[in-house]
Amino acid sequence: MAMFLRRITRHAGEIAFLGLTLTLVTATGWAVYKNVLASGWDSNSAAWAQASGSVLAIAAAAWIARGDARRNRRWRRDQGEEAAWHARFIIAQAQYDAQITAFELSHNDELVDGDRIRSWRQRALTSSMALQTMLTKVDHIHPFVITTLCNSKVLVDSMEQDLVRFGEAMSRFEVPQAALASDIVGCQQNLRDLLDQYDNRSAGLGLACQTALNIDPLSASNFDPPHFADQHLACPALAGVAEGRPSAGDVVLRL
Repeated sequence: MAMFLRRITRHAGEIAFLGLTLTLVTATGWAVYKNVLASGWDSNSAAWAQASGSVLAIAAAAWIARGDARRNRRWRRDQGEEAAWHARFIIAQAQYDAQITAFELSHNDELVDGDRIRSWRQRALTSSMALQTMLTKVDHIHPFVITTLCNSKVLVDSMEQDLVRFGEAMSRFEVPQAALASDIVGCQQNLRDLLDQYDNRSAGLGLACQTALNIDPLSASNFDPPHFADQHLACPALAGVAEGRPSAGDVVLRL
């Protein structure tokens, strides 16, 4: 019963439009019938018949326009969802690269030299450029995509700056500060948290769109429902990283 009432509420506008159209057509048809009974088929009957046809034509045109508008909204939503998955891939790739850097830094069995630091910086710069490219798009389905991309870029840029300072300390034959190394290692976990948050909000947005098929996603305000707290789509690329995520306490530098 609740589902039936929800469907009626969802299509209330369409039901009202059809009811109004039926009422107008019935009224004009009844006028034609009464006029034919009274005076036969004359100019008045023809006028009422023409009015009935005009009502039907206008109603059909309005119905077609409504259908086109709905299809356009769904097309824009499909484009937004595709762009959201592109954004998720970029964030997941940035997290993957940061996790590799953190793993190599905290479990290094070789000398940490300029070449390795350059490789870590190149990963970070590539991720930053990819995130910046996604931020230039204007067809994102909801502002949370933009804010998550911005947060991810800030984290990646911060890690790249930390790597620069890390390399400068190494070039002076100094042992980098433990806090600096911890910040570099901790970036991957912060990106993982952002990715989980992104998945939770995406799930909430998907539920909102399924509940009301014709809503504009921008009007859905709650994207963190509690029952989605543990749901996220795992990134297949992360499966290739060694078991166990490195933490700040795992950092051991080999100079």
